[in-house]
Amino acid sequence: MRPNPPFPVITTNGAPSERGYQYGSQAREMIERVIDFYRWIFEIKSKLSWDQSLAKATEFVACLNAYDTGIMEEIEGIAKGSRRSMEEILALNVRTELLFLLAAKADSSKGSCTSLAAVPPAAPHCLLAQNWDWYPQVRDCCVILAEKPQDRPGILQVVEAGIIAKTGFNSAGIGLCTNALVTADWRVGIPYHAILWRILKSETMAEAIGAVTGPTRASAANYLIGHKDGEAVTLEAAPDAFNVIFPQNGVISHANHCKVGNADITDLTPSLWPDSIMRDYRAGKILQQSHGRIDTSAVGRALKDHFDKPNSVCTHTNPGLPPHEQGQTNVSVIMDLTEKKFLVAKGPPCEHEYVEIAGG
Repeated sequence: MRPNPPFPVITTNGAPSERGYQYGSQAREMIERVIDFYRWIFEIKSKLSWDQSLAKATEFVACLNAYDTGIMEEIEGIAKGSRRSMEEILALNVRTELLFLLAAKADSSKGSCTSLAAVPPAAPHCLLAQNWDWYPQVRDCCVILAEKPQDRPGILQVVEAGIIAKTGFNSAGIGLCTNALVTADWRVGIPYHAILWRILKSETMAEAIGAVTGPTRASAANYLIGHKDGEAVTLEAAPDAFNVIFPQNGVISHANHCKVGNADITDLTPSLWPDSIMRDYRAGKILQQSHGRIDTSAVGRALKDHFDKPNSVCTHTNPGLPPHEQGQTNVSVIMDLTEKKFLVAKGPPCEHEYVEIAGG
């Protein structure tokens, strides 16, 4: 008997507004909890009242509509389904910009993640994986979203309730993992989660890459994109520049700092999250130790690594920090893009088993 999914599975179909309404109505209570959390954390980190946060969020509407009208249609649908305002759902979907663009760069807002890819000949299949590290208060507000869009590939992903995109893969064989980056030149533009949305709606690698490289980006992030036929690339993208990284010996590892020097990118991450440097190294090292036979078990070992715990690949809370500075691995995901397998564990993954989710 297959174990129960670690998070509620929500299935949506149809046009963006219809999918949004179905999503919002099924996740209504969880969305309320997510809104309550971000109302609290914005006030602490960004020094914004909730009304100020909502006003700031609306500054992104014109950019979103120019990028893809389906995004705002879906956000409006989520708002109707969850019985919340459009501005509140929009604020959730620009929460990265509200936290890191507006918050003091010197604080220690949690945003760490570790991502991995293994492609032939290092692995028999194309594998992507990620530990998503964030505030522990929202771990139990995550959902597994199984989407069947009207005119785009079907998608299976894990998200915070109310947010339109995070980590997953689609029926065209495109997979996505991601890491927060913090650079010095953020602005109003295309938000992080909108770019994730477009990548997961892509039919081809070229389209997925263009979703990152084409728009005026609001903020910085790393986008690890894989294809079922055995290719992967990661894009370290700041608002005005980006770096391209291909697998080395069939493996990519990435945490929260830029691995390629670029005079046009001022990377602030090493001073904010110095643990990023060792997390990236450890994840790649563990995969390389299984070179030629990397499978989901080998990837799982990397994601459960405890070197330098609690600041490890498998991140744990630090009892010495106040609640608004805590972080942990909330979700761990392993994807076999070749065989369309989607494995999800509630975090930290050392404490929970991976469950294969149907629908990929």
